[in-house]
Amino acid sequence: MPSRRALLSAIGTTASVGTAGCVGRIRRELRGYTPIEGPCDDPPGAWPTAGGDPGRTGRTTTVPPAPDATAVDLLASIRDDNGQQQHALSLPVVADGTAYLPVTGGLAAVALDAPINGPMWNRDLEDGMTATPLLACEAVFAPGMNQLAALDQTLGDQYWRADVGSHHRNDATIAALDDTIYVAGGGLAAVDIRTGTVQELEGAGETLALDDDSVYTTRSDAGIFAYDLNGEERWHISSKEVRGSPSVLDGTVWVADYHGTASAIDAKTGEVHWSHSLPGVNKVDAGLAVAGDEVFVPAGTGTTSVALDAATGEIRWAVDTGIVTGRPVVGDDWVAFGRTNDGVSVYDRSTGEERITWSRAEHHFGMIGGLVPVEEGFVIWEGPSLGLSLLR
Repeated sequence: MPSRRALLSAIGTTASVGTAGCVGRIRRELRGYTPIEGPCDDPPGAWPTAGGDPGRTGRTTTVPPAPDATAVDLLASIRDDNGQQQHALSLPVVADGTAYLPVTGGLAAVALDAPINGPMWNRDLEDGMTATPLLACEAVFAPGMNQLAALDQTLGDQYWRADVGSHHRNDATIAALDDTIYVAGGGLAAVDIRTGTVQELEGAGETLALDDDSVYTTRSDAGIFAYDLNGEERWHISSKEVRGSPSVLDGTVWVADYHGTASAIDAKTGEVHWSHSLPGVNKVDAGLAVAGDEVFVPAGTGTTSVALDAATGEIRWAVDTGIVTGRPVVGDDWVAFGRTNDGVSVYDRSTGEERITWSRAEHHFGMIGGLVPVEEGFVIWEGPSLGLSLLR
């Protein structure tokens, strides 16, 4: 069977080619087509994708805000043609001091050191935005309902648009591996990062995570799937309770479901290593976080967020966070939860002892839907109100 990389490289400028076996239809979107030719080095100081990395681990090398941090509205100067302030439709991504914000109808780039100056650029997108964007190859990739748009990071100029979309409003629908972007939108597709060539794969999913040789997806009506990079299914665990994306690290896949059960699964075989129901955890739909030998599960719509031993699933500590609908963020010796009704809290990774909380009331946050770490700060997505604040 021809490899995914070979097929994407060999395709010409004409429309579609049929292939046998696991490989689906291949096409390239040519409207306004310009290839990406810049370097593909990792961006410095980056949170380039949902969950921080393709494995959706939630790990960061940044440090939390200072105790006296203040909050700034990142959307205050971002307005539409009628002068109305725009809204944040999902979590942003960050690289080299710039945040790329999915806003009403498009995407805006804001310098975090000078957000009061307004956007560096603000581009309307024909297909809007349905999920967290992706940074790679000095470009930003914006997933819409039916199209994926590639824009220059510096100017916002469009490179290409591909006819592949994210049909589920979820943060974890696109991720990059080498020169390929994988897109979950009901179906599963691989897109050449430079040309926009689309290879439809046999797999399916509403969320995805990646490691070096596999794609892991979830579907709320079917469960958890593992595919090779050509879309051939490796294993499947049936469930109708998984809403958030999987997290994958060092050969293990972790998920938390709608009933508050967390599970660890062998990434190669699909064997379930452990599965535990967690008291106080309910309806987790944004995924969990994993670092070292610890797994961090948010409360979801429950009351309690927990840290688990990654090898056994045993509870190491549990804290009364109240509702936490976003993925935790894990630093060197700390873990942060966006407490939907209360504020942003940082806890000691080892003990669960609360270090500091920046309260909603004091900082005038809306209901907190998720966090993105930046140097000495957090970008806070106020999900229900679609606001976006920088705490720094």
